[in-house]
Amino acid sequence: MVKKIVVSYFNNIAAILQNNKIQEIILVKNTYQVNDIYIGSVQKIFSSINAAFIKMGKSGKSGFIHVNDLKCLKRQRNINRITEILSINQLILVQIVKEPTLNKGPRLTTNINLFGKYVILMPFGNGIQISNKIYDENERLYLYSLALLLKPVTMGLLIKPTAIGVAEDVIIEDLQNLKNQWHFIEKSVIYTYQPKLIYKDKDLVKTVIRDFHDRNVQKIIIDSVLGLKQLNYFFNKWKLSIVQTKLQLYDKQECILNQFNVKEAIFHALQSKVHLSSGGYIIIESNEALTVIDVNSGSFNKTDNSKETILRTNFYAAIEIAYQLRMRNINGVIIVDFIDMQSQKDQLQLLEHFSKVLRSDHSKPRIVQLSELGLVELTRRRRGQSLQELCNYKNYANIYLKNYLLHNIHKSKEYNQWDKNLLIHKNIKSLFFNKQFNRKIPLYNKKVTHGTDKKNKQYNHKSFLYYDHINKISLLRLKANYIAPLILYSQLVEETCL
Repeated sequence: MVKKIVVSYFNNIAAILQNNKIQEIILVKNTYQVNDIYIGSVQKIFSSINAAFIKMGKSGKSGFIHVNDLKCLKRQRNINRITEILSINQLILVQIVKEPTLNKGPRLTTNINLFGKYVILMPFGNGIQISNKIYDENERLYLYSLALLLKPVTMGLLIKPTAIGVAEDVIIEDLQNLKNQWHFIEKSVIYTYQPKLIYKDKDLVKTVIRDFHDRNVQKIIIDSVLGLKQLNYFFNKWKLSIVQTKLQLYDKQECILNQFNVKEAIFHALQSKVHLSSGGYIIIESNEALTVIDVNSGSFNKTDNSKETILRTNFYAAIEIAYQLRMRNINGVIIVDFIDMQSQKDQLQLLEHFSKVLRSDHSKPRIVQLSELGLVELTRRRRGQSLQELCNYKNYANIYLKNYLLHNIHKSKEYNQWDKNLLIHKNIKSLFFNKQFNRKIPLYNKKVTHGTDKKNKQYNHKSFLYYDHINKISLLRLKANYIAPLILYSQLVEETCL
């Protein structure tokens, strides 16, 4: 099977293809993401459920943490109450283990893990673990012996399956990079006195190579020369074989996402109805509590035997459901309503087939039971937000932004001016909120005319601007600008960008 990874460097999105069929979508977001490390402040404590809410910044949802995720903060082993560990406004170092949903904040832990290509460093642990995916006993014994020699005194190590057959110096270098990363985090924590982001993986290329590349990947295609240089850098750093995995630059005019049908696959993955190649179809309805999948035979009636028809339809549906779970990244509790089968033998065959097609999923889906009503219940470990959640966040933000602008723009404006103001707002957001300015911005020879002044006076200023002779406009403290309208901001942006 031909397996390759397509990376759109400019769109910050990647896709894993197997036999030219998209298996998984990879996104790196600027918001809360798994493995992000924050300094958080305890906002609320609920002693009844032994949990607390942690504020992780000036804005955004608060994170949730349970007493079981505070083991490294316990002074004694017999402490089981969260009130004996945390107090209001206490600063703690936390890591995101589950991304937020539409109505819930991220799930947090104080058991920090730093992920490398071959090892995982646990700064607050003190043990050695070997991945269960390493089956060879000789290899497990060798890696365990190596970990005993390399493990820092006050830290723990977990050896990943990618460490099989890798030279010792490569593993040592990977571990040293993680130790340097932890020292950087420690220094950042010392000088931090308020909730803020400490560490985040923003590099899509690094994430793809570290977490998704394996020996089965034959080709990586990227649409950027800079991205291709980064690929070569990480391949040389982690001593990966360029002969085994070919690196290719995509230089055509057509977008790489259109060339490999990534956009089309995402569009179809957001539809609730999925047609099967056999003629049947499945309906997927995702909610916050659980996901329900219904299987229907549709027009599939190739055989005269209805019993065989039902079994074949369920087999085709099981293959498609396993694919859709990976593609849509559906998490949590999942209930599948297959077509009813009276024979217990057919039910066991279906469960065995369903378990087989789920083995290739990295999120480890687990079939719980086949209920008396014929419903298959399974769970799937959460690995980031689902595709539907990501798109809902984006649509909600766009709708909110549009309604806000339409409400604040004067009614006498023409409709084409609304689109202009919408574009201005986006430019202001990118300039003021996504970039860091110096504390001193020279504004020499800048003039602002106050139209209501009878003498039409002009004011010259060096470090700030005036809206009138009383109210000044600060470019560095945006929250203080209660009176500055949208159009005036756009003029200031144009002047500061010249």
